[in-house]
Amino acid sequence: MHTIAISVVHGSPPIREGLAELLARRSDLRVVGTHASLEALSAGGVDQAQVVLCDLEAARAGGVEVSEPARLLVFNVAAEDRSIIDCVRLGASGCVLQDADLDELAAAIAAVASGRAPSSARIFTSLFRYVAGLRDEGHPVLAPSLTEREEEVLRLVAEGLGNGEIAARLGLRPQTVKNHVHRVFEKLDVHSRTELLGVFHPRPR
Repeated sequence: MHTIAISVVHGSPPIREGLAELLARRSDLRVVGTHASLEALSAGGVDQAQVVLCDLEAARAGGVEVSEPARLLVFNVAAEDRSIIDCVRLGASGCVLQDADLDELAAAIAAVASGRAPSSARIFTSLFRYVAGLRDEGHPVLAPSLTEREEEVLRLVAEGLGNGEIAARLGLRPQTVKNHVHRVFEKLDVHSRTELLGVFHPRPR
C-alpha cells in the first residue's frame, strides 16, 4: 500500500507528538518528522515529507516557505473568513477546520497529496466570498447564507458528483437537487460546476 509521508508542525510538544502518534497508527500515512516551527523544519533539512501538516499559529509565525514538492496543509483553523483566507495567503494547498476529526484530517492529507483541495462547504463559501470581493472591490460582497442542506449539496458538487449521484447520496429527487444547486450557485455568484472546480481544484504544482 502506498503511504503518504507527512511532517507535523506545532508549537506544543504534547500536541505535536500526540498528533504524530495518532496519524502514524494509520496504514496510509507515514510520519517522517515533527517540528516546533516551520523554521525548525527548514533548518532540519529535507525529511522527504509530501505534506507538511502545520498548525495555523505556527504557519502565521512562518518565516520560511514549505519547499516543493511538499505541500502545506494548515490545521486547527477557525471557521471564519479571516482565518481561512490567511491560509490561502500563507501559500497553503488546503486547510482543516478546528472541529475536524482524525478521519477528516487524514482525508484532507490525502487530498492535498494528490493535488486537490480538501472539500468543506464552509471553506468554499469563504473563498468564494474572497474571490468575489477581489473581482469587484468597488461593491460590498454580501455574505451568502447557505442552509444546512445547501452546504451538503455544495460539498458534494465540489467533490465532482453529478445531480443524480447527489440525489442518491442524500435521498432526494434529482429535481430537488437541481433546485438546491441553482440556489447555491446564485448565492455564491458562480455559474457552472466548471467554475466551481476550477477555483478549488487547481492543477498540482
